[in-house]
Amino acid sequence: MNNKFTEHQQKWAFRLAFAVIILSWMSIKISMPALPKLSEVFHSTTAGVQLSVTVFFIFFALSQPIWGGIAQKIGCRPTLLIGILVSIAGSLIAMLAFDLPTYIIGRTLEGLGMGSASPVARTILTDVFDRKNLARSMGTISGAASTMPALAPIVGGYLLTWIDWRAIFGFFLILSVLYLLLAFRDLPETRLYSDKNPPPTTSQLLGYYLSILKNTSFWGYALCYAVMTGGIIGYYSAAPYWYVSQLGIAANHYAFLTVPTVALYILGLLINRMLLKKYDLEKLIFLGILSAVLTAIITLGLAVMNVSGLIAIIVSLSLFGFSAGLVMPAVNAGAMGDFKNVAGPASALLVMTVFGVSSITATWAMRIKIDTLWPIALYLGVLSLIGLFANFFWVWLPYKNNAGKK
Repeated sequence: MNNKFTEHQQKWAFRLAFAVIILSWMSIKISMPALPKLSEVFHSTTAGVQLSVTVFFIFFALSQPIWGGIAQKIGCRPTLLIGILVSIAGSLIAMLAFDLPTYIIGRTLEGLGMGSASPVARTILTDVFDRKNLARSMGTISGAASTMPALAPIVGGYLLTWIDWRAIFGFFLILSVLYLLLAFRDLPETRLYSDKNPPPTTSQLLGYYLSILKNTSFWGYALCYAVMTGGIIGYYSAAPYWYVSQLGIAANHYAFLTVPTVALYILGLLINRMLLKKYDLEKLIFLGILSAVLTAIITLGLAVMNVSGLIAIIVSLSLFGFSAGLVMPAVNAGAMGDFKNVAGPASALLVMTVFGVSSITATWAMRIKIDTLWPIALYLGVLSLIGLFANFFWVWLPYKNNAGKK
């Protein structure tokens, strides 16, 4: 750990980074059970309501460089507090909406504000931890955050069934206000500037972004992270349409079908944590990508044999979830570890890539008809091959070449 911070500061930095990432994942998933119902509430088409998901992801993604740059200039603490306030305003507007355009405005602000969570939290963790401890801390957070795609829709489903869809946003609003108060009281500032180490100018920030964008190693990590995590996010976004709209499963029950995927994702994280003691990050990433390719091949084989149905879908997506869990902490640490001095911009570009891809995968997955496994095999195959290409040429080959020179 970084000895510039007291033990008390280190603990609260980790706790509040942990909590805000959980909160951001909850903001993505807790309203999902209400989506099929909102078409009726707002007298809109299914495509219109699905647009709110796409717009949320787009603003969540595009706001990352802005929040990352702000954190680099004025510090993590004020940046995060401002972001949470914007998200609170969005939740309030969505909760009070009586038509689809107003609801989309609320979700847009919510995505814009929650976009501050990942770059700021990752910057805080990068400031506090070294490379391997960063991977372990991200693994711990990822393990907890990975339960949100199942737990948040379950909570949202019961709030929808027992009260109303507005209760979902009211519940999230209360949690956001509580977090804001706690962060205001206990979050330390981890971006430590002085006369000898002043905050960067705007031109320097632009230079940081440009240098990161030119770095193929960064893109090797970022694209692996994006296609694996984006694939899972796309599935979770599509789940209410697959299971509720197409299979007729109750809105407060369908999320239980995503539990196997969450469980195998966590198993991947645990295996990553164990293997991290013996193997380099690059080897673990390569192993995870190969696992994803194998999953796509298995799904394709099932499609060729005309195997379909609920169990086949859950098995395929759960195996892909395992691969994503195996990759996630390593790609985070790999992408961030080489940019500790510009952690805000690096984290912002990393998460922007992930959720930019997620906006595409969510839109794609929500339109899939699950009467056969062919479209799911195509979905997993395309994502796995993109990840394999990025990893092999921009991470694995440079790693092997460097190892050969030693």
